[in-house]
Amino acid sequence: MRGRKKLFILAALLSTLLIIPVVFSSGLVDISNFLLGGSTASTAGPAVLSTPNVFGETLADSSKQSGSTFQIDVNITGVTDLFAWQLNVSWDQSLLNLVKAYGGDFLNSVSPPAYTSSSPTPNGLGFVINVTDNVEGYTAMGESILGGVPGITGDGQLVSLEFLVVGYGSTDIVIETSGDLPTTLLDSSVSQVIITYDKTDGYFRNKYPGDVDGDYLVGSADAGVLNGAYGKSWPDPLYKREADFDLDGLIGSADAGVLNGAYGITYP
Repeated sequence: MRGRKKLFILAALLSTLLIIPVVFSSGLVDISNFLLGGSTASTAGPAVLSTPNVFGETLADSSKQSGSTFQIDVNITGVTDLFAWQLNVSWDQSLLNLVKAYGGDFLNSVSPPAYTSSSPTPNGLGFVINVTDNVEGYTAMGESILGGVPGITGDGQLVSLEFLVVGYGSTDIVIETSGDLPTTLLDSSVSQVIITYDKTDGYFRNKYPGDVDGDYLVGSADAGVLNGAYGKSWPDPLYKREADFDLDGLIGSADAGVLNGAYGITYP
């Protein structure tokens, strides 16, 4: 299945280099959270900006059970001359399925270039193309300005992702920086310089209060995990995000209060 990603990167390169519209215009694309931690992408070649951030919204909500949907945004901050981007996001496919991707407004903020012989398409807007596999749990997508204008500088939204909840538990929503199609930012130069960036991954949890291990029962096993991590904060290796019910980065009295209040409950 991941071999399809090679077709995607080929289409993306063609669309940026040859100005060929591919698949979908920016906007709604039908295809049938973000909290603690971060790392710096590994890049090759010079960088035009060392620390723009790719990030999204935090969502940890026990009301989001199977059949419900939620949306997260993937945004860019502090970037200079962004001309094209590709985004690779992965998650636990037993918990979430991606159902829609909405193109953001960041690259669409360009003004269409005037018609010229060297720019035969009077359109500065990019095209979002997408490959999604809900069996393996990943999506790869990209967008490019089609030429005739420089890249965009500043902050904005790259894309919004709508997920369908299909299970119970928790998952990281990871912005991938390696593999066949790593998340990549390119500038408007002819050589398409790679822009370095920091990224913050997402996290989704729909477990009921106090249910650390996801077995629908708040009991001794859950208390054992919380007690073992009590007083620890991220990024201490003994910190357990599953026991951090208020997601404040610290396992403390507030979390213990949640577990004690639910102790003995078996959820439906």
